[in-house]
Amino acid sequence: MLIFSRYTYWVGAMVGLAFLLGVMGQTGMLGPFQSLFLKASSPFEDLLSSAFSPVASFLSDAGSINSLQDENARLRIENEDLRNKVTQLQQDAQQVDELRNALNIQQATGADTKVAASVVAHDARAFTDVVSINKGSNAGIKQGMVVLSAQGTLMGTVTTVHSDTSFVRLITDSRSAVNAQVVESQSDGTVHGTADRTLTFDLSQADIKVGDTVVTSGLGGNYPPGIPIGRVSEVTGSAQDLFRHVTVEPLVRLSTTTTVLVNITFTPQRIDLESP
Repeated sequence: MLIFSRYTYWVGAMVGLAFLLGVMGQTGMLGPFQSLFLKASSPFEDLLSSAFSPVASFLSDAGSINSLQDENARLRIENEDLRNKVTQLQQDAQQVDELRNALNIQQATGADTKVAASVVAHDARAFTDVVSINKGSNAGIKQGMVVLSAQGTLMGTVTTVHSDTSFVRLITDSRSAVNAQVVESQSDGTVHGTADRTLTFDLSQADIKVGDTVVTSGLGGNYPPGIPIGRVSEVTGSAQDLFRHVTVEPLVRLSTTTTVLVNITFTPQRIDLESP
């Protein structure tokens, strides 16, 4: 009973104090006490603000970092998509240029009929350099026919023919041998492919210089004469050597060519080919 009485007095006192403070607040009597309290608590407020400001800043920055990461990921995807589109446009432009050049060559050489075809696969290994094209016997292509680039440079020879596809052994294949001639010195020799898919000009005893032009000689009957092959890029050896080592650089990049021309008019006189 005593505890209940004390509790009743305590509750009544708190209610009375609250009522008194409310009346004093309404009449403005608490103004001086409020100012004093604010001045006393100001240092603690500044201290708490300084302590929690880095935490608030970190939380804010964390949200910004996540947003930036999402934005960077989106930009990377868009950038990759744009690069792929640019690459595709470049490839399309290259093919259009090659087809335009091929059309000009076909119009300029009325004596020969050439079939334009697209390269669909490239087998480039040690000792081997073969491409497949999307035209075959249905387009009049036969084994042994001469294949040119869209610019008219010698690329190789048809080795295997199917109805809608054919295989072409490029001149850089180690099994390729083309009777050729250096235009400047009229020196005859043979252009061979090598194991690393480069060209050498062999069996020549003339004075050959870097920059000289090499074309087909027509000897042997496998190629028409005068087809451009490449330019001399290196000559090693001395004048006392029976044969000097001559390296030839093709006039066209065989590895990136997408359009070729097959001369279906010229008939090789001698065919000695192996299937790729």
